[in-house]
Amino acid sequence: MFNLTAVQARQVPGVLLFDAALSDARAFTVEIAASRGWSIPSVTSTTAVFEQVLEGEDVDGVMVAQRLLRIFADFAEESAGIRVSLRAEEVESPATDAEWMTDVTGRYADNLTNALSSLRARWDAQRASPAAPSSAQDAVNMGRLAPLTGPMTSEPVGVWAYAAERYAQSRGCELTERSTQLEASGQGWEHHRVFCRKGSEIRVQCRDGDCTARP
Repeated sequence: MFNLTAVQARQVPGVLLFDAALSDARAFTVEIAASRGWSIPSVTSTTAVFEQVLEGEDVDGVMVAQRLLRIFADFAEESAGIRVSLRAEEVESPATDAEWMTDVTGRYADNLTNALSSLRARWDAQRASPAAPSSAQDAVNMGRLAPLTGPMTSEPVGVWAYAAERYAQSRGCELTERSTQLEASGQGWEHHRVFCRKGSEIRVQCRDGDCTARP
């Protein structure tokens, strides 16, 4: 399990959630990750692990991951609140004898920073709202039950939703809180609609994890 030292915490993207309790910050982060289509295979008192398939193969109707992105979240108490730090790694051939992991925190630094900025904005917004967030235990239970292929949500998110968002960001899209919409999919391909700030959107087509714009 990933735990950051004080030195490491200064070397990876992080953000401070002001006035947060450890359990609330962890639950809030896990809930948002689940709503964005990430599976949550592990949650502890000070860490959480999020996963999303980057490449996969449909075997008898079940998506078998060939390459996935794994995000490690670390929650550290500070005097003003809880600092959330993120580290990323890509995993080749997960859960097999050939499994291979590569740290990609540097490559994904901008994405991680954007995700943390969004987390901070949503935390600040809910602090100002009278509605209380869900309990930490509810979020932990949800994380333990989440399958590798993604949590149950009201709308399908697609295998390559994250890849579609990365492509949209490369085209200047500033992501909003609205989840990317899976419009259509088939064997080895998906069509996504990525929502950007100022009301714009980018339609993206992905084939085996490689994405480009579509009409």
